[in-house]
Amino acid sequence: MKAQCLDGDRLSIRTSLRSTPDAVSETLREVRVRLNDMPPLDCLDSTWEVIVAEVLNNIVEHAYDDSHTGEIDLTLLFGPTTMNAEFIDYGRAMPNGTLPCPRDADLDVPRADLPEGGFGWMLIHTLASHVEYRHDGGSNRLALELRLDTKS
Repeated sequence: MKAQCLDGDRLSIRTSLRSTPDAVSETLREVRVRLNDMPPLDCLDSTWEVIVAEVLNNIVEHAYDDSHTGEIDLTLLFGPTTMNAEFIDYGRAMPNGTLPCPRDADLDVPRADLPEGGFGWMLIHTLASHVEYRHDGGSNRLALELRLDTKS
C-alpha cells in the first residue's frame, strides 16, 4: 500500500489486492491505520469504509465469482470534505455494461421472506454523491465520490 500526503490536508492511497474476503478486510484495516495517523482525517465517520467494503466485496463475489484469483487496483483520495475512489478489476463486466439500478426492497413481509441481498447498490447510490462505471476492453472501472462527515 502506498500512501502519500498531498497539500497537507489530502491523503492519496493506492494499493492492489487479491480478490479474497481476507484481502478486503486487511486492506480496509490498513486504510484505517493510515487515516488514524493523519489529522483531520483521523476523525472521519465510517461511511467511507462501508462504501469501499461494499464495492470491494461486490467485485470479489460477482466480477471474480469468488474464485480468489483476481486482482483489484484501488485508489482512494481523501480530502477535507470528500473521498474519491477508483476501483479497477479484470473480472466479468456488469450485466449490460451498466451500473445496476438501486432498488428498494419490500421489508413488509414475513421474516422468512425477507431478501438476503440486493441492498448494496441502493446503499452505494444513496451515500455516494457521484458513481460511474465503464468497461474498458477487459477491465472494469468504477469511480465514485463521497461527501465525508466527522464522528459526532
